Amino acid sequence: VTRVWSRRDTVAAMWGAVVAGVCAVTAVQAGRKPDVDLVPCPDCPSPEWEVLDVPKEMMPPRAPERVFEVEGKGKRKILDNGVEREWDGEGYSLLIQFGGYSGSTLCTRYNRTEHLNGHTKCPLVQDWYQMWKPTAAAFAHGVECWIDDMTPIQKGNTLHNPPHTNTVLNRCPKPGTDPEPSKSYGQYDFRYGGIRPQDDNPDAALYPELVAKIEQEVTDTGLKVVIRGCSGGTINSYAFLMSQTKEWRQKHVKAWISVSPVFGGTTTSLLSVANGWKVGSDSTARCLGRSVAIHLPSVLWMWPHPGDGPGQWNKTETLLQTPSKNYTAYDLAEVLTDMGLAKTKTLWDLEKNDYLGKFEPPMIDTYVFYGYGVSSPAGYAFADDFTPKDFGPTACPPERYTTMRRPWDDGDSYPLRTCERAKQWEEAHKAAGIVLQNRGYKGNHHSCSCNVAECTHDYECLMAKLGGKPPPAGCA
Repeated sequence: VTRVWSRRDTVAAMWGAVVAGVCAVTAVQAGRKPDVDLVPCPDCPSPEWEVLDVPKEMMPPRAPERVFEVEGKGKRKILDNGVEREWDGEGYSLLIQFGGYSGSTLCTRYNRTEHLNGHTKCPLVQDWYQMWKPTAAAFAHGVECWIDDMTPIQKGNTLHNPPHTNTVLNRCPKPGTDPEPSKSYGQYDFRYGGIRPQDDNPDAALYPELVAKIEQEVTDTGLKVVIRGCSGGTINSYAFLMSQTKEWRQKHVKAWISVSPVFGGTTTSLLSVANGWKVGSDSTARCLGRSVAIHLPSVLWMWPHPGDGPGQWNKTETLLQTPSKNYTAYDLAEVLTDMGLAKTKTLWDLEKNDYLGKFEPPMIDTYVFYGYGVSSPAGYAFADDFTPKDFGPTACPPERYTTMRRPWDDGDSYPLRTCERAKQWEEAHKAAGIVLQNRGYKGNHHSCSCNVAECTHDYECLMAKLGGKPPPAGCA
């Protein structure tokens, strides 16, 4: 028996039908098309450790399958807008890589004058420790202290570290020392989403240090840079690019590459708030992760976007279902209200209309590599209604839900629509003579590198072309 996922604040009819040989009992609202293609997805991955990246050990096994033709390209979906670049032999000056959330390391220290959130047992002075991914040392003074350190503070339209707190990326400095200048570029603090703590100006260009580095490289070498993002790094690199002017992008960036993009949002980011995600391995890991997720802007930045266009969810598509309500992408504010998460809602209001909401074309040569045909969560059916008692800011929600999928929307373990959303830039890029190659590969799982042969081949051809090197055998 399958309950169709359509919003049912008021139920207009109950009807029975046979869908693909299965009896389906559906509750539908008048005037809305029912989601007859939703089916349970027991092998869909759930988030652990990170919001976006699926650990390899959680990926469902790939069964052997027959190769089939898509537009005459074998196991590929090809969307090229017809604009090509000649092999110029020049190369690029610098490859800047924005990695996924799971690859981030955050280290922090502080010398505070007052306790946060009334947690008087937490120290006011703390030397460097690895805040993310947390080790046992991160919880030495109590879980609430770590949560305070991880949670950005919202001031109007800006987000910040707690007062008198330093956070650095990559390796933790030795205790008692100051951090050395980073030699890596493209690193980012994943917590903030599309908003960055900079001079209390939410309209300022992101990553001013990276801007200065790129400008210097182009001036010194006469060659543009290539920017590459994977997983969560695809949206962070996109936000960085779109915070600059079009003229700046075209002057300094030769190409932008996105591997395993999440341009339209993810359903697992909803689950991070509704159920939690594991931080650690003991019985409290899921609830601990949720207590941070409800305060992380980047989680809310990745919530699905409502609309009828590519990479969006329309008014008939249920994302979260409870015994008394169905919630679509148009009802996400209602989700937070029903859960009693007022503070979380203010963060979502800050993030929801950012760069991903507008999703304007980057207007520089763009190359996208994504996967499809892998079981991907479409939403979640909960056995309990969302109430402040069970889903409020201090609650550990009951872990009673079923993961659902829409087979036609199977992407790389995230929905296909979010993986291939860049296709909506096709006409704008074509009219301006700018490359857009949006390429999908059957069975390519969400990862920071290709994991099927066709994807690997095309990627190697592209990197050789951009680098001004002789192309590998078989490149077009």
